[in-house]
Amino acid sequence: MKTLLIFVTVCGLTFLSACEKWTGAASATTDEICFQNGTALATRSRDDTAQTQAEIQNAYAVFALTCPKFAHLIPA
Repeated sequence: MKTLLIFVTVCGLTFLSACEKWTGAASATTDEICFQNGTALATRSRDDTAQTQAEIQNAYAVFALTCPKFAHLIPA
């Protein structure tokens, strides 16, 4: 389930980053989507496999690149 969530988040954020380049500036809608995605990011656990940990870290990196104003929402 986490893998599917991470995949959907990454695809959605990739789409948003592509759209933002066309519009020039972030809109209120983009900000809201980034906020909602940021608050729904998966958290890490000691019980996660190495693959899951890597996928979560990748999702964090993609989120930080596509929504830099909301990087503070990435779980520590």
